[in-house]
Amino acid sequence: MIKLTFITVGTLPRGPFQAIGDEFRLRLKKFVQLTEKIVKSADDINDAIPQGDILIVLDAIGPKHTSESLATFLKSHEDLGNHITVVLGGPHGLPEALKTRANLRLSLSPMTTTHDMAHLFFLEQLYRACTINHGVTYHY
Repeated sequence: MIKLTFITVGTLPRGPFQAIGDEFRLRLKKFVQLTEKIVKSADDINDAIPQGDILIVLDAIGPKHTSESLATFLKSHEDLGNHITVVLGGPHGLPEALKTRANLRLSLSPMTTTHDMAHLFFLEQLYRACTINHGVTYHY
């Protein structure tokens, strides 16, 4: 089982976005021990990252990855028993020092989207990667 902390700058999605997020959190329970943390600003992120974690930053201008390559990355760290932290920045992105420190910079899309949509898109991609790794029909 993947042990993953998802740190979000700002707030969690609300309204219909919250319902979709809750659905993916429910589905993810089979594959991921998920902890979510909310921080007020990008300045608070470093203190929220557990020491020694594998760090993934969601970065709009970061490299593009496929669902399969994300699945492979997650599986390799799951097999090693590593804890993974994923960080979603706020409207001003993330500090360059944090991006440089990351083990993986992941662009969800080259297009700009809302914070709520980015949060949900990552949860969906996490679920998709887990289904790929566990042979569950979802990803075609």
